[in-house]
Amino acid sequence: MQLSNKKLFYLKIIVLVLIFAIGFIVRLYRFNGPIADWFSWRQADTSAVSRNFVTGGFDLLHPRFDDLSNVPSGLYDNPQGYRFVEFPIYNVFQAGLFKIVGHFTIEEWGRLVTMSFSLLSALFLFLIVKRRDSFLSGTLAAFFFLFLPFNIYYSRTILPDPMMVTFILGSIYFFDLWVS
Repeated sequence: MQLSNKKLFYLKIIVLVLIFAIGFIVRLYRFNGPIADWFSWRQADTSAVSRNFVTGGFDLLHPRFDDLSNVPSGLYDNPQGYRFVEFPIYNVFQAGLFKIVGHFTIEEWGRLVTMSFSLLSALFLFLIVKRRDSFLSGTLAAFFFLFLPFNIYYSRTILPDPMMVTFILGSIYFFDLWVS
């Protein structure tokens, strides 16, 4: 029995949508739980910057968190609570969605932002591999990216790293389009 091109196309789309939907669902594990897992200190610091954006305004050049001690610098006190680690794009997404949409807590919005960027990373990975090899290879790449346990964990944390991975994969994909 031979499938027509139209039916094969729809079957491929259904498979991709299922993979991405299940990939999203597995990331909902402990979605509303407290920040009390690996790297909880870093997640709490990231979320504190977002929370301070919500309460004190969006000052991107002077992000603040809740540590006033000299521990982050190792030398100087930090009476203003400045947090200069990475440019706070992630925090703008987290705090902005919390302020505009509400409904979830600031921590849940952080997890949703990370999950969304992780799914977008899988899409870029699929597109890169599909462009270079085949639909099946791209689907397998996205599948393994979405279901590796370590990746599942880190793609639901309140950290900017998954967003960075998305931007890198997006850059590779669009650069590849541009050069060919």
